[in-house]
Amino acid sequence: MKNLFVLPVLAFGLLTGTQTMNAQEVAYNDNAEIVIPMQDKYIDLAIENLPQPVLDAVAKDYAGATIESAGAKEDASEFKLVIKQGDKEMEVYCDADGNWVSKK
Repeated sequence: MKNLFVLPVLAFGLLTGTQTMNAQEVAYNDNAEIVIPMQDKYIDLAIENLPQPVLDAVAKDYAGATIESAGAKEDASEFKLVIKQGDKEMEVYCDADGNWVSKK
């Protein structure tokens, strides 16, 4: 009998409690700038088409390593190389002048 009284009171309390909630105003700015992070896209590139400074940088800094695969940005300003040195395989980035680029 008690349950028959408690359930309607509880339902009424929840109903009226949610009806008295006030909406908060949110400031909106039409001039807000939306920044979407762009992922670097690399196009597959034949190893023999790599610029000589990139090949020289690999030979100098990763002596004995072989280039497994290569990719380039559309403007050929940066290259992604997968190199293998012994058992270790690494992904490194280099600009067109043979300077290493850090990717974090």
